[in-house]
Amino acid sequence: VNPTTNKVVANIMVGPRPSGIVYDPSNGYLYVTVSGSDAVAVINPSTNSVIANITIDGEPLGITYDPSNGYIYVTDRTFNTVVVINPTTNKVVTVIPIKANPRYLIYDSNNGYIYVADFYHTNFIYVINSTTNRVIAMMQVGKNPACIAYAPSTGYVYVMDQDGSIYIISPITNRVIAKVTQNVTLESPCGGAVYDPSNGHIYFAGYGHLYVFDPMTNQIIDTIPVSGHGIT
Repeated sequence: VNPTTNKVVANIMVGPRPSGIVYDPSNGYLYVTVSGSDAVAVINPSTNSVIANITIDGEPLGITYDPSNGYIYVTDRTFNTVVVINPTTNKVVTVIPIKANPRYLIYDSNNGYIYVADFYHTNFIYVINSTTNRVIAMMQVGKNPACIAYAPSTGYVYVMDQDGSIYIISPITNRVIAKVTQNVTLESPCGGAVYDPSNGHIYFAGYGHLYVFDPMTNQIIDTIPVSGHGIT
């Protein structure tokens, strides 16, 4: 997509059910989790073509980049793990066990930790220290947390559960400090979240809607109709 014109300029075939995407500034490539083929596709945006596929043993979903070590972190919900990839070699360097069904994850640029949403089973958020690649904390939130985002404007992590409630986590204490109940009913679990640094808002992807959340007021300030189940 050309953001200047908001027009599609190319289509890149990666495989069935692409689920997440992240940009690696160190090499300029894009990494896409392809849950239908148990792989991470590597895209060269200069040519808009897939240049490599990294095999994941299970079903990859969420993906994030850690600039502190240059690694890419991918959730594998089949084997309940977070897979760590070295983009220099496009090889898996380690696997981090998670209790059950990890879905989406984010990198907190303030403390350098990875936050992983555990979907369906335990309803926990797991905190990974990427220096040691070990889980160092966990906290329970609401039913089926899938959407998770970090807002540099407040320094907090935000998680939306299936009931539409938003949990606010302090990365300093790694504890839930507030629960914000919104007038939102999700027909299915949230499909992802992203922070927009240009306006300081978080966009939560629901089925048929994007919910615009202002972390400064802790309110959903807009609802944008979209087609289908959005995934960020």
